[in-house]
Amino acid sequence: MQPLAATSPGRLLWLIVMAATAPIALWGCRADTTESPSKSSPPAAETASSSDRAVDQTWDAYFLKGAKIGYGETTVRRKDRAGEPLVETRSASHLKLERFGKPVEQDLDLSTLETPEGRLLEFRTEVAFGPSPMVVVGHVEGDAMIVQTSTQGTRQEARLDWSPEIRGFFGVDQSLAASPLKPGETRQLRTLMPLLNDVASVTLTAAQEESTELLDGQATLLRIETTARMSDGNAMTETLWTNRQGEVLKRRIAGLDQESYRTTREIAEADAAKGAPAIDLGTDTIVRVDPPLPNAHQTRQVRYRVSLPKQGPAQIFSSGPTPAIRATDAHSAELTVRSLRPSDAGQDGPPTENSADDESIDPRYTGPNSVLQTGDSTIQEMAAEARGDQTDPAAVALALERYVHDTLSSHDLTQAFATAAEVAKTRSGDCTEHAVLLAALARACGIPSRVAIGLVYVDRAGGFGYHMWTEVLLDGTWIPLDATLGQGGIGAAHLKLVDSSLDGANAYSAFLPVAQVVGQLKLKVLEAE
Repeated sequence: MQPLAATSPGRLLWLIVMAATAPIALWGCRADTTESPSKSSPPAAETASSSDRAVDQTWDAYFLKGAKIGYGETTVRRKDRAGEPLVETRSASHLKLERFGKPVEQDLDLSTLETPEGRLLEFRTEVAFGPSPMVVVGHVEGDAMIVQTSTQGTRQEARLDWSPEIRGFFGVDQSLAASPLKPGETRQLRTLMPLLNDVASVTLTAAQEESTELLDGQATLLRIETTARMSDGNAMTETLWTNRQGEVLKRRIAGLDQESYRTTREIAEADAAKGAPAIDLGTDTIVRVDPPLPNAHQTRQVRYRVSLPKQGPAQIFSSGPTPAIRATDAHSAELTVRSLRPSDAGQDGPPTENSADDESIDPRYTGPNSVLQTGDSTIQEMAAEARGDQTDPAAVALALERYVHDTLSSHDLTQAFATAAEVAKTRSGDCTEHAVLLAALARACGIPSRVAIGLVYVDRAGGFGYHMWTEVLLDGTWIPLDATLGQGGIGAAHLKLVDSSLDGANAYSAFLPVAQVVGQLKLKVLEAE
């Protein structure tokens, strides 16, 4: 297996986290060059119109593990729509990093339209995870937020329960600017998270003012710890540092070793200095094990020790017939993983309430969505070609896995997460593209499917890389298949964190468990057979 087969989920995770913690220009906030030396003036062209003018513009520089990897620009404009004063906030972020030595770039655009009091009316996000952009728009209708996701010619609509107190993407920063926290104070908000398209309950707890390192020197800033908890229980934690006007000048996500700093446009857009630290999202996220795991993908069963510094692994790793996890102390657990192949279907009993021939199977695992476009003509043609004359579901599943493995001959590292329809046309990609195409083909053949997210052993790296594969429901058992490997199922070298149907507006929240382990996870092989 080539190392490049892994870590695409890691890059997608970074994009999601970057969006969910996007900095904001603080409209209406007094500019104070002693407290905020990095604030830049908006271009004259943007302030020409009194009804559509920029009232604030800020720039932020992004770092990952100390390496500069991108920047963000946020502009706030006052708008007038049918005589109603509104505020439009636009945030554009640009990433430039490497994966296994290959340069990749990514752009992300977010915007919201709100009342001056901060009540969200509309939003829009655009990001090109694959060859075509994914555009998500939403608008409030009564007690619902109507969310439409469009990609590769398909559109999926979802509804989120809504109430007026829910803030938009930039609600945390707006709240702090309007009413700065004081040391020891706690505040709770509900905000919409971009890309995740989920309403999070956010708790902000102010600590004390402290000397804080910025790009242009030290400043005395208030440290604020934040926790954003999603509707599915996943959470993101972040530390903010604000000045006395409530402006966020620095942010940090410790687990990912991710930081952003308020700065000038010149510094934000500048390339990393020669000789500065560099980060490779491929090689630098490998979780190495010593000694290595020989013949990893032919193993029948492996027992691992997994450790995390801040929480128990049993709360993070998936558990079922395989794998099974047992906590050994507050921060460690034993994880036993055994091989599971289509020939094993039905032997452990159903891991869910549904069975493969049950008409009540959750439609999230059988129907099309904005990522798995099973009605796409190319998907249908590929499914028929791959299936051939096979009628037994297990045989069909194996044929599909082999077909995807043989068909996707190019590993395209420039994509983070292409949809199945895009992959069917380009016939290129890494693990995420193999996983979504196989999932779509399985559904096109009448086999329920989902994707699994976790880690896989990478032989040449001597450790585990972040990875995605496919699971299909056969005879009441979710059976893992990995088209990147194409070995007719998997051995015991896949460590599953979570699975997802990739359905609905908040499908990408499935990647958040990776944020709780990346950069922190330690693994040791205790026994292998």
